[in-house]
Amino acid sequence: MFRTGVVVKQVKHVAALMALLVVALTGCGGDRPGDRVAEPALRQQAETDLLEGLEIADFKRANGQVDPDSANRYRITYSYRLQLTRPYAEVILAAAENLHAELAGSARKAQSSAFDLSGLEDTLTHWQLSLAANEWVNNQADAFVARRDRLVGGCESCLEFWNSADAPEQAELRRMAFIIAWRHMESLAFSDEAKVGDGVERYVWRTFEKTEKGWMPSAL
Repeated sequence: MFRTGVVVKQVKHVAALMALLVVALTGCGGDRPGDRVAEPALRQQAETDLLEGLEIADFKRANGQVDPDSANRYRITYSYRLQLTRPYAEVILAAAENLHAELAGSARKAQSSAFDLSGLEDTLTHWQLSLAANEWVNNQADAFVARRDRLVGGCESCLEFWNSADAPEQAELRRMAFIIAWRHMESLAFSDEAKVGDGVERYVWRTFEKTEKGWMPSAL
């Protein structure tokens, strides 16, 4: 005998299961943070990678998992591309100019307040950056000069900054700033041959905690 009530109940049961499956696949259920909570927090972290001439592209949720020690903690990872919007050498130059301005200002402050704690910290930072720049150059041995000439040779403003003809007394500091900026771009996995539109894959993650107000990003 055809029983309409049983069929209707079965249909409703299947629909409920499908709804639960959609929630599980999209990560929008109460048992895990949704993208409306996770994306802004993680994008803010990703933006710490940004320099003048870089942009974030293809920002998307990559995976998530429950903390094995607590069901109220959930770790989410997003992937993205850090992409060049300006020529590679110009991105390095812009970062170098900003760093040089900071270092020059710190040096002036250190000279005027030799016994001030912040001045000593600035001097230490300068020393550490100088060591890092020298190590990076020395590790490349004779190959560095040719590599430098290829990079700055195609960027007139980079060459002017490096040569520092307008301010010879700033030459050493400018070159250190340029090297540190270049070293940083290399650490992000950019190559010297990178062109506008090229990018590198990056990942960012954050743990979220379930509270009375819902899911909230944990402190960094």
